[in-house]
Amino acid sequence: MSLHLHTAAMIAAVAASNAAAQFNGFLVEERVFNDFPGSNLVVTNDFPNELTFNESNFGSGGFANRHMAYLSSDGGATAVDFDYGSALDFSVTLNLDASPTDGREAGIVTDLFGFGFFGALPNGEIAAFDSFLPFFTFGSGVYTNGTDVDLRLIYTPGAGEGLTPVSTIEYIIDTGSGPVSSGPINFDNLEGGIPTGGFNARIGVGAQFQGSSGGTAVASFTNIVAVPAPATAALTALGGLAMLRRRR
Repeated sequence: MSLHLHTAAMIAAVAASNAAAQFNGFLVEERVFNDFPGSNLVVTNDFPNELTFNESNFGSGGFANRHMAYLSSDGGATAVDFDYGSALDFSVTLNLDASPTDGREAGIVTDLFGFGFFGALPNGEIAAFDSFLPFFTFGSGVYTNGTDVDLRLIYTPGAGEGLTPVSTIEYIIDTGSGPVSSGPINFDNLEGGIPTGGFNARIGVGAQFQGSSGGTAVASFTNIVAVPAPATAALTALGGLAMLRRRR
């Protein structure tokens, strides 16, 4: 094996090892909103293969039920706290099968200064908004109920809180015709990225089901891949290898 290929293999191994060590489960929080407490909810949590919220028989109630599952590094006991420098490449395949479709939504979620969302809405729109997520929409009618869509979120930290360049986030979707990207979007908050000091930012997947019209709602997440700072891990490994070579 050439030195280049050997180095590349070592970098890949280091990045994969770091990713496996960083994220190894979901912390599930059922019924964050619980306006239909009599519903039948079944949760399948088999990280990284599948996370599914399956809800039916909503009965009487008010606004909606909301269920969340946050990335964890201790097998689901607690959620990871993401900070300004927590570069992340997070992707899932979502299948949202709701009957009827009104009031049912699911996707990648965040929790800081309220709930953020990047996923499929009842009108077939795929959009990102709220919490610390910069707004973006891929348009309405993009998603078809009961089909797969790949969702990918890439957070790239900037120069530091309050400094330029600011952090960016990129949203990517694939409904079966190839990936479509928002392109890197600049953060416009005071920190210029995910705030660090005194804040607890959580990232994962989730679903919100309005049950007033009865029916069933299933949000299934598969092909779950969460990589912490893949580029940084690779560069760090490469830098370390270069230092070792110089010392010889």
